[in-house]
Amino acid sequence: MPIFEDECYADLIWNREVPPSLYAFAPGQVIHIGSFSKTLSPALRLGYLITGWDIMSRLVACKREADGGTGAIEQLIVAEYFSRSFDQHVGALTEVLRGKLDVMVEALEQEFGTAVEMFRPKGGIFLWIRLPDAVDVTKLVAPAADAGIAFNPGTEWACHPAGATSYMRLCFALPSKDQIRDGMAALAQVCLNETGIPARSANVRRAAGQ
Repeated sequence: MPIFEDECYADLIWNREVPPSLYAFAPGQVIHIGSFSKTLSPALRLGYLITGWDIMSRLVACKREADGGTGAIEQLIVAEYFSRSFDQHVGALTEVLRGKLDVMVEALEQEFGTAVEMFRPKGGIFLWIRLPDAVDVTKLVAPAADAGIAFNPGTEWACHPAGATSYMRLCFALPSKDQIRDGMAALAQVCLNETGIPARSANVRRAAGQ
């Protein structure tokens, strides 16, 4: 049975000690997939695939039928830039992302306190959080959007959606640190308005003018 190994975030880890890929252990069985849209520019929409020619020859034929082939300019841009600047660029990018994650975690702790459980990643661009089981985050999507906030409900990204109704996935890649702080405060207010969580003490309510 072939194994699809999607490692589009593999370069975006904090300690830069990348574990061996599955392809390294079983090259004849694994189809390894990666992307430059996460490490260089989302607009490039350029990825790559590594596998044996027996599989590659069939995939190439399917790709040509589907999209006529990948644009040459995008490939030349990636080849030219990363041939000289890959390590430096990715190192700087991961430091920026790690700093934004730190700000998001701090803001969540400040706004939600113990009402939220966080699953801090070792890389990538997403932070998963879990609210109390009584909260259905899908009911927060619309009011959050009205407040200018977008998040991914856990049910849309879980293998078992029924057990992920209180989970949400937050992206820290695009917004600035100030936007992250403001966004977490706004998200906490939306959650409070809709669910009563996180609970506010009388002192906090008076300070906020509520």
